[in-house]
Parts: sequence; structure tokens; C-alpha cells
Amino acid sequence: MEKKEVSMTELFFDLIFVYILSTINQTAEGISHNLMSLEELGKSFMIFLVFFSIWVYRTLLVNRFFNQKWYQYIFVFIDMYLIVILSKAINGDFQQTFIPFVLMSALIYLSIFIQYFLNYKFGNAQVDKKLVLAYTTGLLLSITFSIISIILPSTVNFWVYFIGILIVAVFPLLFYKISYQNPIFFNHLTERLSLLVILLFGEGLVLLIQNIELTQLNILYMLCFAFITCLFIVYVYHYKTTDKNTTNKTGFTTIYVHLLLIFSLDMLFLMMNKLLSHEYLNIFEIYGFILFLILFIVSISTNMGLHKEKT
Repeated sequence: MEKKEVSMTELFFDLIFVYILSTINQTAEGISHNLMSLEELGKSFMIFLVFFSIWVYRTLLVNRFFNQKWYQYIFVFIDMYLIVILSKAINGDFQQTFIPFVLMSALIYLSIFIQYFLNYKFGNAQVDKKLVLAYTTGLLLSITFSIISIILPSTVNFWVYFIGILIVAVFPLLFYKISYQNPIFFNHLTERLSLLVILLFGEGLVLLIQNIELTQLNILYMLCFAFITCLFIVYVYHYKTTDKNTTNKTGFTTIYVHLLLIFSLDMLFLMMNKLLSHEYLNIFEIYGFILFLILFIVSISTNMGLHKEKT
């Protein structure tokens, strides 16, 4: 299979998403004292899904179309700026910043919508128009739901917006056949995902370092560092054994497995941070920690099983 390298601008773009995750974590800590409460989990996952769907649509766009055209670079930096502004609208009291958050996310989806048509018309990629229509339809539906949610009362606006986010997140799956007929560069996708996860591990180490007190060194710091290291080794082993030349043409399995993997890893670091902040984990958070650890391992195992390198 033909290979495609990850560009420096893509790495720069991914740094923004790690910052977004840290912002979501700070917001999650202010929503509830119980990290496993339904309110905390629901809002955290919804906000996470907004940014992850943006990342996925942009990554698949770059994967199929990016060929270093000047207008492509301009849109990369425009989207980065819009995402930074969107991150400032993240708030524990979602209704407080609901309108700017929804408008900015809709604007980013609109930017990606425009880019699909521009790249199809002016790019050299051999991509079927049906693929462009499928992906842009999902984006357009999400934009429509976003605009409708703004004019609705606060009792229902969140749920209408959430439906729009769910639609855009799963819409490509409805057109699996079209995606299959327009294959991705699988090595590029796995490299982007792995680099995003590695940056997330860096965020986990930052959380650990911020909590270390030289006057009160204890074994918990070492145990947390060992825990992060073990998870990192497991993920690296998983990446090394993944077949980069797989015949997988859509990348959907890897994308959605990493959705669960990244969210579970982030929740593990969030609970670890709470423990390091000299706060006790309640019984639900302890069970949650175990549950997310199992989810991380299951996600790793699933991806390895489906894309294991043939020897």
C-alpha cells in the first residue's frame, strides 16, 4: 500500500487537541466532586466528542486530499484559531457559554464543509464525488441542528445540539461502502492517532509533575509514574504490532476504537490527578477507574486483533 507521511503542520495541529483535553479536564473537575457522576461523564464525553469529531473529519480530509497547496495551509491555521476560540467557551455551567460554543463549533464544521468541496475541485486526489457529498451532508446536518438548538429554550437546547454532534460523529459509518471505494492511507491515520495518544501521555506526566511536592515525597508519586509508564509500554507494543500495510480501507474501526481508548485514558489520568491532589476517590470513582482501565485494555486488544501485523 502507498504510504503518506505526517506533516509538521499536522503535528502542530494535534498539540491544540492535547491542550483542549486538559481544558476539558479542568472543567470536569468543577462540574461535580464525583468524577463518575452521570452529569460529569455526560458533559465531559459530549464536549470531548465535539472536538474528536472535528479532529476526525479534518484528519480524513488531510489523509485523502492534502498535497501541500497554499489554501490548504491557510485553512489549517484558520481552523486551529477557531478551535482555540471554541476551547475558551468550555464551561462547567454549559448554558452560560452555550451560544458561543455552539456557534463556534458550527463555524468550524462549516470550514471543513467548504474545504471538502475546494479540495475536491482543485486537488489532484482521485476521490469519488459521492464521498464528498456523504461527509459534507453529515457536517451540514450538524450545523443545522446547532443553529436550531440556539433558538430553543434551555430545557431542550442541549439535547438537540447533542443529537447533531452524534449525527456528525457516526454519519460516515452510514456510507461505509463509499468510504471503502475511496481508501485512506492507513499508515498516515495510525501515525496521527498514535502521536495524539503519545501527546496525551505527556499530559498525564504533566499532571503528575504538577502534584509532586519535594517536601512530602511519597511512594504514590512513583506508583503513578510506573502506572503511566506501563500504559505507555502497552500502547507502544500495540502500535508496533499493528500492520501499517493492512488492507483496511476506511479506518473506521481504528478511529472509533481510539475514541474509546483516548477517552478512557484521559479519565484514568483525571482520577489519578484527583488522588495526587490529596483527595480520596469515592467507591464509584474506584470502580470507574477499574472500568476505564478495562476499557483501555479491551480497546488495545480489539485494535491489535483486527490489525495485527502478519509475520
